[in-house]
Amino acid sequence: MRIISPVDHVAEAGQLLTAGADELYGGYVPAQWHKRFGRLASINQRTFDGAQIDSYEGLCRVVEACRDAGGEFALTLNTPFYNDAQISLLIDYVGEAVAAGVTSVILADLALLRELKKHFPHLLFHASTLAHLANSAAIRFYQQQGIGRVILPRHLTLAEMTEIRQQVADLPCDAFLLVGKCPNTEGLCSFHHSSPDKIWPCEIPYQIEPLKVPPSPQVQQAMARQASWADSNRRHGCGLCAIPHLLKAGFDGLKLVGRGAPTARKLINISTTVAFLRLARQMDDFSHYRKAAIASHRRIFGVSCNENVCYYPELFEDN
Repeated sequence: MRIISPVDHVAEAGQLLTAGADELYGGYVPAQWHKRFGRLASINQRTFDGAQIDSYEGLCRVVEACRDAGGEFALTLNTPFYNDAQISLLIDYVGEAVAAGVTSVILADLALLRELKKHFPHLLFHASTLAHLANSAAIRFYQQQGIGRVILPRHLTLAEMTEIRQQVADLPCDAFLLVGKCPNTEGLCSFHHSSPDKIWPCEIPYQIEPLKVPPSPQVQQAMARQASWADSNRRHGCGLCAIPHLLKAGFDGLKLVGRGAPTARKLINISTTVAFLRLARQMDDFSHYRKAAIASHRRIFGVSCNENVCYYPELFEDN
């Protein structure tokens, strides 16, 4: 099972690969994009400089570092949709990335996929979680358009993911792990992540008021869940307990979250994943594995596990 880590600058690339990452992913914003579309029109779902490789030269050096270490690099173009002018620019942009040695692209927009497949048939295209491929039929459709790998959406249950994996056994599938759990379904979310303070709309507490009193049980459940996020820190996202299940289900990669995070945070995520992958392969008793995972969560984040930020909440138990 491959460990996939974000990368934001060349200075950390070698450290991430040495720590155990098999593959890095990240983005780069060309000056032409800023000039024509501004910073708020995200090229890859990130609007702040700290979450971007700083230059084309930097991109070349990150790709070179991956190649030298026997790893891989995937370029992020995962905004859910682009207009015609943007897609036209992106064709040239990807051409430059290919010249730098890029061999795979993470994307969501079906129109962009079709265009890039025509121009660069040799590239490996990953379907991002932003593509919202929540069932095997949707994945098969994207596969027909050129997708060769899938990152399953974060909101799916472990059982749903396992069933999908069985239905598309011929297609590599990755699952999320560690930090950045989101309360929303990303492929359907229209919030703009552009705050200079990096406080995103989904992190701002707000209250749901029912239109009818008393509210239905479903509305009451939604109100309680939303209110609970005020006491949750999405940067404590975990999922370590699910590694044995993901291994058994045949997932190909564990995708770590954290574009824009400090290098130290990324290194902790990688080393923790390496250790728990090893433990999952060695330890047959899941209860002992879970205890180790819970202890690791507390050690890393300084708090107990929280159901909201658990990537696989069906495995959650109060501790």
